[in-house]
Amino acid sequence: MSATASIPLHPPARTQVRRCPLRRIAEFAGFTLVELLAVIAILAVLLALAIPLITRIRVAGERTRELAAARALVGAWQQYAHDFNGALLPGYKSGLPAYDADHRAIAEQTIGVAASRWVWRLAPYVGHDMRGMFVGEHETLLQQLEATDPSNYLYQTSVFPSLGLNSVWVGGDENFGGFNSAFLSTFGKFYATRLSELSQPANTIVFGSARGQESSPIAGGIEGVAEGYFRIRSPSFDTRTWSAAYDADDPASWGNLSARFAGDIAVGFADGHAEARRPETLDDMRMWAPGAATKDWTLTPGGG
Repeated sequence: MSATASIPLHPPARTQVRRCPLRRIAEFAGFTLVELLAVIAILAVLLALAIPLITRIRVAGERTRELAAARALVGAWQQYAHDFNGALLPGYKSGLPAYDADHRAIAEQTIGVAASRWVWRLAPYVGHDMRGMFVGEHETLLQQLEATDPSNYLYQTSVFPSLGLNSVWVGGDENFGGFNSAFLSTFGKFYATRLSELSQPANTIVFGSARGQESSPIAGGIEGVAEGYFRIRSPSFDTRTWSAAYDADDPASWGNLSARFAGDIAVGFADGHAEARRPETLDDMRMWAPGAATKDWTLTPGGG
């Protein structure tokens, strides 16, 4: 037999192995169930790490914006005093004129008390651009009210600026004895009415992040905590008025101040600078009242 006769003409057929269709699908999918769960777990961890970072960035941006607003308001407040020969802006006083951007009297368009508050009397010094005075939901809502309900817009704007004024001690507030001859005869001239009466302007609070327990338009007219209020109050008046600790749910607990920036308050000082402060650093009457000699000073008859 020749050598070529032993070589088969055709190679033997290979054995065909049937493969599970599901296995082929899994190979094309690229991930097993375990791998998919691992990816989901990693994404969850990354998201948990990212949310606090995003929140911190947002709060830092809002803090920066409000500090800029505080500096702008103090600058406007200073310009008002210069235009009035050194006289300070009255914080709350009836009978003073206030006008909108078209020079129409505020008191003739809405509730007269809106003109008593400082907001519309300072408005000309910020070019009637009220956006810098408001934050968050109030900013958006007030823009809507301006277009749809002008009278309500004028009133709500006077109540809910983001930064409240230290009106009791700087400029005067008739709801706390200001401009009242009987009260002044008992307690003496206890508040500053001129720039020259502020001996330490770099340490005198003028504006601060504020909140109020008021019927806010944000809450649909239901009373609750509103971020923004036209007045901030000192730790003491004739008695201690602040609580022992800052309470985020009770504006009156800390003089209507709002530590809404991760525990910080934006504060504008009489010399024109602004700082982010923790609430406890403001518990010092020497920062509020021009006549205060000690941290725990209170107003007494005779001006002591």
